[in-house]
Amino acid sequence: MKNSSFRFLWVGQAFANLGDIFYVVGLISLIYAMTGSALYLSLLPFTTTIFRFISSLLAPLVIDRFPLKRILVQSQWGKTILLMILGFTLHFSDGSALVVLCFIASISLLDGVAAPVSAALVPQLVPAKERMKANGFLNVLTQTIFVAGWPIGSVLLINTNSQFIIWFTVILFAVSTGFAVKIEVQDELATDNTHPSSWDSITSGWLAIRQLPTIRTLISLDFIASLASSVWVAAVIYVYVEQNLQLGEEWWGYINTSYFIGMIISGLIVIRFSSFIEKHTRSFIIIGLLLNSLLILFFGSTTMPALALLFACLYGLPEQIREVIYTKLFQDYASEKTLAKIYAVWGAVINLTFAGSVLLLGYITETFSARTTFQFSSALVFLAFLYAIVKRNELRSKAS
Repeated sequence: MKNSSFRFLWVGQAFANLGDIFYVVGLISLIYAMTGSALYLSLLPFTTTIFRFISSLLAPLVIDRFPLKRILVQSQWGKTILLMILGFTLHFSDGSALVVLCFIASISLLDGVAAPVSAALVPQLVPAKERMKANGFLNVLTQTIFVAGWPIGSVLLINTNSQFIIWFTVILFAVSTGFAVKIEVQDELATDNTHPSSWDSITSGWLAIRQLPTIRTLISLDFIASLASSVWVAAVIYVYVEQNLQLGEEWWGYINTSYFIGMIISGLIVIRFSSFIEKHTRSFIIIGLLLNSLLILFFGSTTMPALALLFACLYGLPEQIREVIYTKLFQDYASEKTLAKIYAVWGAVINLTFAGSVLLLGYITETFSARTTFQFSSALVFLAFLYAIVKRNELRSKAS
């Protein structure tokens, strides 16, 4: 945890994550000002999700050919340069929404490679006995930035304009790149002149998952849980607030904040009790899934605003503790290059699952009710709980 290179990694990623939020805030305002169209606004998350999915599938091609640090640095430089070009384009011309979406697609391609590489660098920078605590710390940092970044970005937008935010994001990305350059990876071997075929590279992450029972089980559990977790998107919560709580739309923001507060608290719990959690990973995964299933059901059934906030906060606790455990188990069972490829596969699965489940849960909400949607999501997580019991022998830390 005191490793200077790990510090450079998390500080750099903090700037990058903050920049990602500001960049989206600025582009939402920019695209709406250009088009006045809700359809074009919906294309922003759609484009981001689809191109990150494509990039995650192709990421092993890059991972097999270059050192992980080099990939991280060059992807961050690429994002910085693309955003600079977009800034100059908007400064010297009116631009168009399609041009902006092309830049979004290009940046998303780089993000899809950078994310798994950044996560895979952690085991090289942090000793095995400190990784649970490091993962918890990174979790707290990410969630805190997410909670604070959106309101700060909104304040910036109100007091400036979208072009200012884009240029400010360029600075954040450049600072992030500078910290990435300073990372020293001692154990990373130089790549040789022989590389697997493109098809072997693309499929290597999937093959590794098939050959590692623990990771295969974790991804299966996360796939089921991700189908259910889309119940927390704005489209469902807006209807829930109207139908169940019969309150104004601002309560979507209160519920969202409560949910992320629970996630931050869970990260602090992991930092404080990392050794205990690491000894009981299987119990935390199984009990956490059961608690999440019950909390989704209780949340979707209540008509009391105070209870809704409490259930949303409590849901974030086992959810994020489980995600930190997953990360630690991934790091235990896979080598550095394989880990990056597995993260890429995981990212591809989650992106595609999220895109499909948002549509599915939106359809259920519109056809039936928000309460039915939460009941359906609760049932999905309960299925994951049952599957975890069946596969419980594969949910232990490697040291156990």
